Amino acid sequence: MQSSLVFAADFRAIGLTVASVVLLGFVALFIRNIFTSRDELGSEIELASNKKEYLSDEELEGVKLDRSLSFALVVLGITSVALPFYWLAEPGRQEGAVAAYQLNFESRGGDLYTEGAQCVNCHAAGGVGGVAPYVLQDVDGQFIANASWTAPALNNVFLRYSEDEVRYILNFGRPGSPMAAWGTPGGGPLTEQQVQNTMEYIQTFEVQSLDTIDINFSDDPAAAQAEADELAIEIRDEVQRSLDDGEFSSIGEAVFNLGYFSGFQAGSLSCGRCHTSGWSLGPNTPWAPGADPLAEGVAGCGGGNPSGIGFSLCGTITERFPDDAWKLPDGSWAPKGGLADDDGFFYEAMDGSKVRLNDKGAPITDSGELYEVLSGGEMHGDLAECASISSLWEPEGISSEAYAYVEDGLPEVDDSADGFVNPEPIDLDSLGESDLMFADGRIGFSCDVIDMPERTSYAHFDFIYNGADAGSGYGRGGQSAAGMMPGFGKLLPEQFIQAVVDYERGL
Repeated sequence: MQSSLVFAADFRAIGLTVASVVLLGFVALFIRNIFTSRDELGSEIELASNKKEYLSDEELEGVKLDRSLSFALVVLGITSVALPFYWLAEPGRQEGAVAAYQLNFESRGGDLYTEGAQCVNCHAAGGVGGVAPYVLQDVDGQFIANASWTAPALNNVFLRYSEDEVRYILNFGRPGSPMAAWGTPGGGPLTEQQVQNTMEYIQTFEVQSLDTIDINFSDDPAAAQAEADELAIEIRDEVQRSLDDGEFSSIGEAVFNLGYFSGFQAGSLSCGRCHTSGWSLGPNTPWAPGADPLAEGVAGCGGGNPSGIGFSLCGTITERFPDDAWKLPDGSWAPKGGLADDDGFFYEAMDGSKVRLNDKGAPITDSGELYEVLSGGEMHGDLAECASISSLWEPEGISSEAYAYVEDGLPEVDDSADGFVNPEPIDLDSLGESDLMFADGRIGFSCDVIDMPERTSYAHFDFIYNGADAGSGYGRGGQSAAGMMPGFGKLLPEQFIQAVVDYERGL
């Protein structure tokens, strides 16, 4: 940036110098003409006979004209050569002006961060995160105790949120936390330009993204990759330390609560900060009688003050993101869409056999028939290949007029009649060992069960990786554009996001 400014300044000086030379040339010519001209002796009528004769036509059109034309040619040459240089320098001059404005914005934002709005008091110098005073209150607003709130790091905030989301948070604050509304739209003291200046300053201390695209498009990809590798190592070391110290029992739980005990990145990379009530007050604050943010029924369940502003993950996450893929037998995640060989895509069963997928990613047999997904008990997520499968049928709570009975014992819809006729439900006790009841109420006969690994959800993974879509509802009292769900794909290694998905789906 400094070199661009010097470059622009040099060409500005060249332009001014050329303009000065041209101006001085015309001034010199004007003065010369004044001093070399002859004095007027009188009126042309009265003194014409006594007037000294001026230069002859030969002299005027010869030496005199040549000198004048030569001078004009020199000035024209200087102008012709200098102007293109100035035009070439114009983009640099514009970039220098933009850079100067940017430095001005950042400087003003720094003043606001440290003195005006005093963001530094909570988020610390360099945006590394700190603590903010917080007053605990009961449901009636009565004082309980003073506490310290973990204020998240801001040196990665633009890797988690879009600029619009950060602006929204600055304007309107965050409910259930010490983050107040600072922008005039939310009733705060900062103008739109001041909010923008503050954002510009925060971006000056942003850490390196782990995203490959961000690295490749940086000014120095090699240095950016080195910084990204260093950050990834720090995160992995912190997760491993928390496991070694017995703070958490799995990688997913450790990443979900990253920084809860140690304050790593001031909790800015954790899910629990928003999805667990009381998480931001730390492990040593009795924010409610007997409450433990890591306890079953509290961790990940969202909602409630303080800090539980995120969607509840307890018992509802699989409804929001149904299983859409299997893992591999070793517990690792298969690539999205399954594994691939020369015959197409497949998932690997527990015995090592291949379960083929159709063009929509659904499992199929060699004959092209769909497998049926088993549900309930230990067979959840397994597949079955059956000799025959009934139409949709449930043994209880269905009118006796709902199904037709056919000779082979399968309940089947009778499309030939107006409605269903000849009802006779199947006796489930009479089903054989190879007959199976599926989750949707259908019955499979003479089935072979295919033992599959655990199931998971790529849609769940993508949501954590990218964050919520702008405008979709999320959290308590907010839209995703308000920053209620960040994306962690630029900060957390993919294996850690996969581990978080596994952990959340078990809540």
